[in-house]
Amino acid sequence: MAPWVVNFLFETVNFLLLVGALGWLFFKPVGAALDAERDRRAKEEGAAAEQRAQAEALGKEARAALEEGGRETERRRAEILAAAEQQAARIREDARQAIEGERRTFARELEAGRQAQASALAEAVGRIAAASVRHLLDALDGPSLDLALVRGACEQVRGLPQSARRAATVECARPLDPASRELLEAALGAGFSERTVAALGAGIRVTTTAGQVDASALAIGRLAARTLASAAADASDRGGGDG
Repeated sequence: MAPWVVNFLFETVNFLLLVGALGWLFFKPVGAALDAERDRRAKEEGAAAEQRAQAEALGKEARAALEEGGRETERRRAEILAAAEQQAARIREDARQAIEGERRTFARELEAGRQAQASALAEAVGRIAAASVRHLLDALDGPSLDLALVRGACEQVRGLPQSARRAATVECARPLDPASRELLEAALGAGFSERTVAALGAGIRVTTTAGQVDASALAIGRLAARTLASAAADASDRGGGDG
């Protein structure tokens, strides 16, 4: 083999060895640096992706919270509106009841005033009627009036049980005359007691265990007063109802 070929091969091998040594010495740190940079970027990208995922999760939570808050706000608004409507309804009902109560109170007061006027009128009419009857009885006063009232009382007494007529009490405006006593004995028996009460005016009042029979001028006057008072009250009520 020629010497120059050997020399060429030897130099080529040395050159390759030199290139390999230089590559191993210079390019290995660069590769390590590149690998480190690649790892660092991968970590940063992973961290960024995690942060983006967290941000998206937080965004979703925020949107959900906003939506829930909106629904809660709407619900609260509906509750407030419903409560306000109920309060307004209560106020309207209270006002209606107050007006109705005032109307009933006014109606009662009006009716009470009308009744008071009717009672006053009836009382006045009754007094006038009683006085008129008393004057009439005074004008007719005498044995015939007393006897007529005794006869009327005896008719009513005969309607009472026989047992109730025993031990009756007879009150009369003046002492009984023989005719009146005879009528009473026939109706009551002879066992009745007699008492004079001048306030009766005329006639008699018989008290038994079954009740009382009043055939006196005082009772007639009171009856006339009550009748006229009732008639006056009815007339006042009809006049108030027509009004």
